[in-house]
Amino acid sequence: MEKLTPNIYTETKIRGCNPSIVFTTEGAVFIDTAQLLTNLLEMIEFAEEKGPIKYLINTEPHIDHIFGNHWFADKCPIIAHEAIEKDFFLVPGDMDGYDYSIDVLTRQDTKGLALMPSREDYLVNLPQITFSKDMTMHVGNHSFHLYHTPGHSDSQIAVHVPEERTVFVGDTIFAYCQTWLHSANIDELLTSLKFLYTLDVDYIVPGHGPVVDKAYILKQMSFIYEWLAAVADGIAKGWSVEECVQKISFKDRFSVDIGQDEMMPYIQTTNIFKCYKYLTQG
Repeated sequence: MEKLTPNIYTETKIRGCNPSIVFTTEGAVFIDTAQLLTNLLEMIEFAEEKGPIKYLINTEPHIDHIFGNHWFADKCPIIAHEAIEKDFFLVPGDMDGYDYSIDVLTRQDTKGLALMPSREDYLVNLPQITFSKDMTMHVGNHSFHLYHTPGHSDSQIAVHVPEERTVFVGDTIFAYCQTWLHSANIDELLTSLKFLYTLDVDYIVPGHGPVVDKAYILKQMSFIYEWLAAVADGIAKGWSVEECVQKISFKDRFSVDIGQDEMMPYIQTTNIFKCYKYLTQG
């Protein structure tokens, strides 16, 4: 894991989200979990070498962020926004969360596949502590401000740790990789990005891609507006949504985040459908 500050470690170079750990004087606070099981178990071991694990925070309900909840069931409480249950364990495509995880491990983490529990033994493990708007907690000498930042998902949150001048924003930001709008409420997403820009931080840990500074918030907003502008131009030309899918593409702008190249057509198609519906139906 990359040592971002004296007390924060994050991992941005594996498939899945960017799982992170904040070490406090009372123990470790995890923010999201690795999607590859061997990495997840290594991170848990790394944290427990330094002391207890106090909490796990889920920034959203999607499988690449909450896959590891099973392995925290006997270690600590899990915290998330109260709306997380609605879309918990959500995956793209037709597979359920368990089969999707098996598929990922089969292709990209064969050592982890051997350690995966059976479907019957796998605990989905919903968060035990939830909140409705914002929440602040203190763990040792650190404060954690949990802000509801809906947009990418209804239950999306950001975790601001002012002592480290860092905010973890989940999939509100995709840094230097393809942005997924498949589940987005675009108005809420833009509002949440504007809010994040008001925070006094040096480091932004995105859901995917490298750690960035506040300037990237504006780049993320700009890219969303580019998607909207391209689809709006297509609508103005009289194109149907299917024609927009055929004629509009941003696949050359960024690659998909690590290990998910096969999802490029899905991202391009669902982003266009989302923007088309937003522009024509509100």
